[in-house]
Amino acid sequence: MMTTRRHILCVWLFINSSIFIKRAAAFSTAAKQQAVIPPGILGPPEPLKSLQVGQTLNAFRLVVDDDDDRVDFSIERVANSPHIFLLRNFLTSSECNQIQALAEEGGMKTAETVTKGDTSSRKNCSVAWIPSSGPDGSSLVSGLVASTVNIFLSDVVKSRPSAGVENMQILKYGVGGEFVHHQDGDARVFTVIYYINGVGGTWFPLADRNDGEIPKNKAGVLELVENLEPGKHGIFLKGDSSNSAQEGNNNKHTVLVNKGDAVAFYNYRDEGSAQLDWAALHCGSPTDETKWIANHWYRLNELANY
Repeated sequence: MMTTRRHILCVWLFINSSIFIKRAAAFSTAAKQQAVIPPGILGPPEPLKSLQVGQTLNAFRLVVDDDDDRVDFSIERVANSPHIFLLRNFLTSSECNQIQALAEEGGMKTAETVTKGDTSSRKNCSVAWIPSSGPDGSSLVSGLVASTVNIFLSDVVKSRPSAGVENMQILKYGVGGEFVHHQDGDARVFTVIYYINGVGGTWFPLADRNDGEIPKNKAGVLELVENLEPGKHGIFLKGDSSNSAQEGNNNKHTVLVNKGDAVAFYNYRDEGSAQLDWAALHCGSPTDETKWIANHWYRLNELANY
């Protein structure tokens, strides 16, 4: 179980989460030029680092606006390369509904990628953005940031002037919606995907690959994954419907997810090179039903200098 100290630290981080978010914007070009990324800081801290695939830790987070309540969840390692963790019951059903309502109330637009105007890489998808802190933000969203920072980011990353988190991205995929293979990267050191209605489809085709070396460039990895299949290669996070339960129980390449679960993973190699970990390449497979997910990207802006 997580200790009392972790419980108290979670509260402190919530109070100061706006500092963590805002200071990234002030990171200067001069600071980039002086940046040095030591080994051992871009991956999971202990006790997560020592967790073996299939092993689980019990944890909890505080419910914002209710000091007497908390959400109990578990953290299971599902891959070593990249570091991928499944957070079971990280969100309550009510919190999932609240996030969906925030997106609908704010209005949703056709989703693009980081390449402005690109609507072909992500198909049949609408997007909304919710501030991760500040007066226009949601206490639920900022609370999730605080809990995640506490558990998953190293003390060194948390203390770096360029560290921060982007606003929450909420996505609604219609039938046939998908997002092609990509690496979050671009100074995004850590990603959390929340499964808002329990429909999965996140596939890491190169996770824990033991059949040859993974190329260190986008063209190479895209060529490599052309002949791979979800459920047969890598790790495929699939919605836990009645007809998929048996498959997930018997298949080491398939992990079943439910409403309120989340997957968390690291996007950079952690040996001091500050290079992208191409094992973290993933996609949103075509869905045969409406899918709601949300994303949080945690940044270390100085990585853009490498």
